[in-house]
Amino acid sequence: MKRIKRGEGKNIKCAGYEYKGFEIWNHGYYPPDKCTWWEAIDINTACAEYHATTKRQIKKMIDEESTQNK
Repeated sequence: MKRIKRGEGKNIKCAGYEYKGFEIWNHGYYPPDKCTWWEAIDINTACAEYHATTKRQIKKMIDEESTQNK
């Protein structure tokens, strides 16, 4: 997993992660659900493919799909 960094100079911030053709973003805490939400966006189509409450779950979903497609 590779971090996506944006900004210049001292203001470089981690904007998300790149993992097997997806950009993974943390959308932060969502009070009605009482949890944080992560989203995986396909780089080629720019569509959100997966949503989960942990980054580990997102990675597992992507890995499961890649093994099913083989």
